[in-house]
Amino acid sequence: MRRLPPFLSTVLGWTVAVVAVALVVLATTAGFVERLLRPDGAPYSLVTREVGDHPLAVLAILVVVAVPYVVAFRWLCARTAAWRDGVAAPTPTGRWVRVAGFVDHVFARWYRVAAVLAVVWLPFYLTSFPGQPSPDAANMFTEFLQRRSDFAGAPPLAPADLTAPYVDYPTSTYLMDAMPPGSDSMWSNHHPLFLMIGYGSICWVSIQLFGSLVPAIVLISAASAVFTLVAFGRALTLLGRHVSSWWHRGLALALTLLSPLIALWSMAEHKNQLFCAAFVWWLALLARLVHSPEPVGRRWYAETVAVSLVMAVSVQFGWIVLVAQALALLVTRHRVAGLVAIGVPAVLVYASIALVTAGGAAVPSDPVETKGTQMQLLALTLREHPDALTDQERADLSRIFDLDVMVDVFDPSSSDPLKSTGPLERKSASFRYETVQPEDWEVLNPIVLRLAKEYPATFVDGLFLKSYRYLDPFDEGTDWYPPWSPGYERSVDGYQVAPVDLNATLRGTTRDVARSCYSSFPCRPTLSHGVRTVALVLLLAAAIAVRRRYAWLWALPFALQLGIAGVSPLSAGGRYVLAFTYALGIVVLLLATGDRSSDPTRPAAAERDAATTGG
Repeated sequence: MRRLPPFLSTVLGWTVAVVAVALVVLATTAGFVERLLRPDGAPYSLVTREVGDHPLAVLAILVVVAVPYVVAFRWLCARTAAWRDGVAAPTPTGRWVRVAGFVDHVFARWYRVAAVLAVVWLPFYLTSFPGQPSPDAANMFTEFLQRRSDFAGAPPLAPADLTAPYVDYPTSTYLMDAMPPGSDSMWSNHHPLFLMIGYGSICWVSIQLFGSLVPAIVLISAASAVFTLVAFGRALTLLGRHVSSWWHRGLALALTLLSPLIALWSMAEHKNQLFCAAFVWWLALLARLVHSPEPVGRRWYAETVAVSLVMAVSVQFGWIVLVAQALALLVTRHRVAGLVAIGVPAVLVYASIALVTAGGAAVPSDPVETKGTQMQLLALTLREHPDALTDQERADLSRIFDLDVMVDVFDPSSSDPLKSTGPLERKSASFRYETVQPEDWEVLNPIVLRLAKEYPATFVDGLFLKSYRYLDPFDEGTDWYPPWSPGYERSVDGYQVAPVDLNATLRGTTRDVARSCYSSFPCRPTLSHGVRTVALVLLLAAAIAVRRRYAWLWALPFALQLGIAGVSPLSAGGRYVLAFTYALGIVVLLLATGDRSSDPTRPAAAERDAATTGG
């Protein structure tokens, strides 16, 4: 396949990099504008309003923010360009001899890396194990263990232990009614279907053997932590084979070790941490594929298929990341490997879920979950311009929402109130899930587009409110800690899910200490998802700008996840950018790997050409 001409490759690379850096600069600027210039008493910041009221102040903030970012970006460009031929650490002397020997010894076997991680993270394990299930996990347990009839006659706002998952989400009634006549199942793909079945099966066995859900919670939490240790052990050692520098391998290990959030999230009975652990493992396997001088063997295929399956079943967007990467590999010499080991697992999981839901064995994910951005833009527009809708538009939208309630419960940090989900104390009557029909949704996008054309400033404000906080390293974010609350109580079929009494005092103390650290500006970077997200974006942007080979391949799945985070229900949810927190050390090793293939049969000139053109 012909590669891009060097000039076009340079222009394209720098365009992508400049856009990425500009997004980070604008997001951080918007954060400072919100904190410094928002009018007293205003419920939220509107970027266009603040720019109009304080143009010189905003310009000054933009310049002050841009300068350090540009300096950091140029420094990263120099670093990543210097790593093009691989990296070499100076010969260690003095005390560094032992450090280098330790790094070499640890990276020789994956289980040694896992053991080091386990030892360093042991304080977090001892004080926080097991992770207490959140409402999402409790709903997955409920879907598997109980029936629809168990909730017959329950009021919509029943106590937590009487609330059906399809009311707690909620799921549109027409989706439930579409199930076969007489079906009493509550299975759905609101949270990943196969993960729900896996968690639910463990819970069922736990009840049968022990008469309690606590053993299931302990097992799920332990299995998640062990999987994370294995994933990082395999990822770091696979990449370590391509990086001879003990210093860079040690840096990647330190970046992983010194992130308490990885240890704390690894014990969650959730889904995002499973995906992220599999994701770092998967990135290392891809590096093994593209940098190996000879064809990979059957073990690589088996390992990659298994890891890809975990990614596909753990989160709703997992199959999207896999399919995109399989398609990206079509422009390399690894087409077959990408399609077989990455594309096929994604298609199998997606197709099987489609068949199960089409056959009426489970309810598909509600379409409202993909419309968070439209709902946020609509609610903000109606708050700022109450007469924006025509009578016909208001009548059409009223089949989906109670518009008065929708405007009243608008929260720029979350679309959950608009779709009547989230904590019961915040549950609203905004979304008419009991009466909405599929055809009712046809009016939403045209109306939102019409409003965007008529009120472009409000549209810009809405987009900033929805997404800028992910790329503001100074933003406090939401849900950055593993999702559970000490005050959360839940039982399923009479069996207690939360609170988990085991280790409850230490777990609560650790949570309080972490929150205290997070509220302190000097301490926050150690726990901030935003800091690592911005660092990784700048690092990959620099690698693309200097045309590092395969930099675009590593950047693609992160770009997809950042886009997915932007349309997620939360405006700064830590779990939606958890992959950036997990993968910073991994990406350092990816970029410390030399561009040139070590294949001795490849002509040197061809190697230089590939390195120059990004091929």
